[in-house]
Amino acid sequence: MSPSRKQERRQLQRRKLSYYMLVRDANTQKAIGNLLDVTPAGLLMDSRDPLPLEKDYRLRLDTTPEVGDKSYISFIARTKWCHRDPTDILLYDIGFSIVTIAAQDAAILKRISEKYAVQDGFDVST
Repeated sequence: MSPSRKQERRQLQRRKLSYYMLVRDANTQKAIGNLLDVTPAGLLMDSRDPLPLEKDYRLRLDTTPEVGDKSYISFIARTKWCHRDPTDILLYDIGFSIVTIAAQDAAILKRISEKYAVQDGFDVST
């Protein structure tokens, strides 16, 4: 599926982040990639390794005091697509949909998108 076709299906505008945040497997604590952008319903990360499609992962994202009163959030997300990064062939871009997230963690994820989002190209009030 072409990138433009994916964008047509997306219901919420992603917020590209100006700050890379490490994403870990919450069960093993193994680093699996860097968060690149986020919506309330999903996220994009890059990774050195491809991940299988339609698999659920418990992800952990360390936070900062500027966005939350806890040191990390965790949630379950499902891989929806995975392909080589067009600008760095050593990386994979991986799209996830969020399956389950606690209300407090969802609020922190929203603050992350507001605090670290690139300001051009979207409305930060959504």
